[in-house]
Amino acid sequence: MTLRRGLSAVLSLALVSACSSRGGAGSDAGIDAGLPPSASVALPLPSPPPSAAPSPSAPASGSYEDETSTRPVEVLKFQFTSGVKGRAPVDKMATAVPGDRVYGYLTIRNRTGRPRQVHFEFSVNGETRTVKDLDVSESWSYRTWAYNTISKKDKPGKLTLVVTDDEGHPLVEESLPILKK
Repeated sequence: MTLRRGLSAVLSLALVSACSSRGGAGSDAGIDAGLPPSASVALPLPSPPPSAAPSPSAPASGSYEDETSTRPVEVLKFQFTSGVKGRAPVDKMATAVPGDRVYGYLTIRNRTGRPRQVHFEFSVNGETRTVKDLDVSESWSYRTWAYNTISKKDKPGKLTLVVTDDEGHPLVEESLPILKK
């Protein structure tokens, strides 16, 4: 019975103080609500104002996790190679000569929540030669590659590879010197 009376008194006090704080009638009427003068009542405190700093889980303004853009895929490894065997590069090319087939080999992390594409664009001495779009499944480590064969009539200069994701984010921009054969 005492617990019920105590709860009733707390509710009465809360209602009276709510009425008096709004300027309602009986601003001091009923404060006695049956409690002894030494009794104290804990009323809930107002919740603190929201912090100005974003929560750690909230994306920063302008980040890739907002509604307008997606996080780009992450390049874990890139190299030029003369071939791919068992889904791995067979060597690392430092130069090429006319007639060589040059692979751009990528290991990519795609944790964007959806399948993506990467766009390979090979240029020889500033002239676009090979353009290839490749699918990239969601994965911690996805391997993919494309190649360009340097023509036997190409002059010394450089082979350039630019790789972007399907939203245009740059992933790789590398060049390989083309030497005289």
